[in-house]
This record gives sequence, C-alpha cells and structure tokens, in this order.
Amino acid sequence: MNTHIVPKVILHEHIEGSITPFMAQQLANKNNIVFPESLCYKAGQYDVNEYKNGRYRYDETDFIQFIQTYDTVSNFVKTPEDYYLITYDFLIRNAKQGLIYCELFLSPFHICTTEIDGEIIWNKERFQQTLNQMDNAIIDIQKVYNITVRYHVIGVRHLGAKIVYDTLRFIKENPHRFITGFNIAGNERFGHFDDFKDAHELATQLKLKKSYHAGEIESAESIIQALKHGAQRIGHGIRAIENNNLIQELINKKVTLEIALTSNRILVNELHGDIRNHPVRQLYDYGVRITLNTDDAGIFGTDIEKEYHLASSIFGFSRLELLDITLCGIDAAFVEDSVKKQLTNYVLSFFTLDDKQTLQKAVNDAIYHPAIIERFIKYQKSLPITS
Repeated sequence: MNTHIVPKVILHEHIEGSITPFMAQQLANKNNIVFPESLCYKAGQYDVNEYKNGRYRYDETDFIQFIQTYDTVSNFVKTPEDYYLITYDFLIRNAKQGLIYCELFLSPFHICTTEIDGEIIWNKERFQQTLNQMDNAIIDIQKVYNITVRYHVIGVRHLGAKIVYDTLRFIKENPHRFITGFNIAGNERFGHFDDFKDAHELATQLKLKKSYHAGEIESAESIIQALKHGAQRIGHGIRAIENNNLIQELINKKVTLEIALTSNRILVNELHGDIRNHPVRQLYDYGVRITLNTDDAGIFGTDIEKEYHLASSIFGFSRLELLDITLCGIDAAFVEDSVKKQLTNYVLSFFTLDDKQTLQKAVNDAIYHPAIIERFIKYQKSLPITS
C-alpha cells in the first residue's frame, strides 16, 4: 500500500535526535569540529534505500553505544542558528511525506545551561534565540507546506528532581507561545514519578499538558505511575501489553500511546531486535489509541513515511486504520481546539469513496473493538457531504 498519500502526525520527536549523518557532517564542518571516522558507515556499507540520509555506526543491541552516538551527535550543535538548520531539515523531510502536525521535544537544560563553580546557570537570552531560530525554520517550511508545530519541554529525569523542577521554573519565567507540553524523559530507571511531585504540580499550574515517557524500558507499572501524576499521553508505553487492567484504563481514559516502531525495535530488549515481536497490532486491536512516531529520526535512520510503511507492511494496518491513527494523533495533540478541528477536517477530506465504503462496512460488521467503532461512527458523522 502507498502510505505517502495518507496525512501523518508526529507527537514524539527529540530535536537533537533528528540529526541525520549528513546534517551532522554539515554541523561539524560549520563549527570546526572533528567528525570521527567511526561515527558513520561509509558509502557502499549500508542500504541507501533504507537509510537515505546516511547511517550511524553503532551496535543496535548495545544501549550504551546508542547513548554515546546520541551524545556525540548532539555536541555538534553549538549555536541557535544550528537549531534552525536541524529543525528545518527534519520538518522539510517529513512534510514532503505528508506530515501535517508535529510536536518537537526540547530540553532547556541542554540548550542553555552552563555549570560555573558547581552552580547551574540558565541563559535566558540563548534560550530565546534558539526558539526564535526554530520558529523561523517553521515559518519558512510553512511557506511551502501546510504544517503545524508545537514544542514540549523536557525534564531529564536522570539529572534529578531538582533539575526537572528548575526546568519548569525557567519556562515559567520564559514562556513561549508554541510550548504547550511538558515531558519527563531520560533514563526510565532513574527516579520514580513520585519523586517529581513539585514538577507535576508546577506543570499543572502552567497549564502545560503532560506526556511522560514510560513503559518502554520499565514495566507496565511505570505507565500506571505516569497516569497517576496526570499524564494525558504516554511516550512509548508498549509494556502496557503486560497488564489487562491497564489496557482497559487506557481505553476508558482515551490515553494515547506515542509508539515508535523503529526506535522500540532497537532499544527494547524484550523485542529481541525483531520488529515482528512489537505489540502495536495487539494494542490497537484491543482498542488502545496509538500514534506512529520517529522518536530520534536521525539516529535511528527513520522518518514518518518509513514508520507508516512498517505499520502497513509488517503489521497489516489498512489505509482506514492508518487514517484512524492519524486522527487519534490529532485528537491527542497538545494544540488549541480550533487548530484540532481544522486538522481533523483536513484529514477527513482525504477519505475517498472506497474509504467511506470500508468505514461503513467496518461499522456494520462490528469487526473492531467498540472503542474503535465509536471513533469510526464519529468520523462518519463528520465526513464532508459529497454528491
């Protein structure tokens, strides 16, 4: 199936993780940084059809090597102007593939802090300049493509509860119109969600919606704890498959999972490096709302077209189901209701006569979970009337 003509949504992409090998080389040259020979495969050593923008060289079974690669690549980014380059590069690639809405994750701690005599100094001017450059990249893309972008502020859990809280306090003093979400990310094995009580409360005060990383490396219990502290979406969350009661809670509360097939295959040991072991099809069939995401597109050598194609070719997701996944993403987006409505109507305009007939048959035959049928009926009622 050609998934290129299906409008797509990304709710989960770390901006530094979006840097492709080609972009990393450009940044290294720009900033006069030595580019390690061992960082990437050379031409002829990888499939250029699968890795269109180059391929990093790291052992996909070794999480430490992945982190080292991520850190090396992130260190090529030195100026606010570099953030323009990487934001533009990521969004233009994916907009060409039908991306209409994207939420980018950014870490103020990594963007604008320095340590002087053991004290963390937050550079307000650098942060504002960086976001201005990212804004400019979005504006330039919007001259060509109909795409909407919002930002998530990341609190890095393995840096400790104080840094996570200080990150939000910094945002309170330096708000931005595109910052609509708060995310606790980083190594899931560091800290319990209870440890970040002050941050949870401050995010609520700032009216930032919450999407917390959970249930990727750690068990389903981590998802339960994220929900307890107000997470409205879950980053990854695939370990929910371990707990039937949790699955029912996700359905009842209409919580959306931000699934990243390529990323999960590489990082989640329980999948044993085989994407066919991924529970995405089961979770969807059980009635859980899911979206497809790139996570760290440059590091993992993926893009949104590739993720939708994997869902179609490996897990048998139909065109109707992929349209449903996109619409679930819009419904879960941390964006104004008026924009949600515009985006929803835009996706519904892509429903062909065949799609409408397939939708009607799915409703009549009731072959899907009731939660999915409920969404399908809603789409039927909202579809534009055609002669």
